Amino acid sequence: MTNEGDLRSRRKQATAREIHEATLRLVARHGFDHVTVDMISAESGVSRRTFFNYFASKEAAVIAGPRALPDDALSEFLAEPGQEPVQVLRDLTRLLVKELESNPPGREDLGQVMELAQAHPAVMAAMLANFDTFERSVGEAVATRLGLEPEHSTPALIAGMAFSAMRTGLGCWSKTPESGESPVPQVEKTVALLHSFLKP
Repeated sequence: MTNEGDLRSRRKQATAREIHEATLRLVARHGFDHVTVDMISAESGVSRRTFFNYFASKEAAVIAGPRALPDDALSEFLAEPGQEPVQVLRDLTRLLVKELESNPPGREDLGQVMELAQAHPAVMAAMLANFDTFERSVGEAVATRLGLEPEHSTPALIAGMAFSAMRTGLGCWSKTPESGESPVPQVEKTVALLHSFLKP
């Protein structure tokens, strides 16, 4: 049963997405360099203070990718039985795909974000920092599941492989309009390919 903490986490996700979508609308309308935090706050119906509770900068609002697993998803992953690295990797990729299914990017939005990252070094830096933060957060969860220190190479490698499969699948989906509206089937294919490499 969903508890109050889970609902709060999901509401925060929804607010972050609203701010992100407002940012992309404004950038499309005015150009990235002419958009300000005040404009984004007004467009998304939040205060400037609330904006900074969610994002450190307008560049971060352009990216708006997750920086950690929601509390309920994290609890689910940690409660799974088994500490075999291959099984933990399977559980992790299944969880990441499930989260993607719950909060999928739009193809047009993802394309716009990638174009902005290519055109503006500050946006690219925010994207890479977001990826790194999320991957390290997930690596820490993997370490907890395995009973290892976060600095251990095994959880870092498991998280790195899972994220590589996710990014590869999303990249393929974003470049192939015929692959459908949802990125999930393409990402599932990429994840399945990763797991096929690990079979004895």
